[in-house]
Amino acid sequence: MKTLFRLLLGCLVLGSFTAGAQDIGARVEQMKTAYTASGSILALDGQTLVIEPNMPAPVCALPREEDGKIAWYRYAFPLASITVSLTDVDPSLVSEDRVFTNPEAPSAYKPGDKGDAVMVIVVGMPGKKFPALIYDRDKLAHLGPGPHRSSDYGQVQDNVEAFGLTFNDTAAAHAFVAALRNAVMLAKTQAMAH
Repeated sequence: MKTLFRLLLGCLVLGSFTAGAQDIGARVEQMKTAYTASGSILALDGQTLVIEPNMPAPVCALPREEDGKIAWYRYAFPLASITVSLTDVDPSLVSEDRVFTNPEAPSAYKPGDKGDAVMVIVVGMPGKKFPALIYDRDKLAHLGPGPHRSSDYGQVQDNVEAFGLTFNDTAAAHAFVAALRNAVMLAKTQAMAH
């Protein structure tokens, strides 16, 4: 009887682990679909992704009211690729901001205007960094058409604590964030089970 109980318990644990891995896979597929217009995502294993944004990534301007005036913050994440271990993501700090990618937006802005894109910010857990390949936006902008070596646009390795991904479609950004948060929680639950 004890042997039967152990066998059933082992099947339950193995079954829940397999279901968790399948759930992460489904969430990764949702992220891939949501991110298609902005870049690509490759799953290295059940818990590690390589995200390759389209280059060049837009410069995003974010208006904030400060002392009764609008201040503009500009963000550019020149990522050729970033490797993301899902267990290293802080799901409570994943955020979305409406941003403007048109360089003329600050001069044409009127209070209440909505940005034309959504920037999703992903932050690592304290002490964790994401390996990334970054590039020089100016070098990339001055290259002509055709294939180029990564050295032509100043690609170098870096480690970053946070990164931003830009979406032109608000629904796609929401879908990506929901799938990412779910995948992170599932990955963390699986990691704790080991």
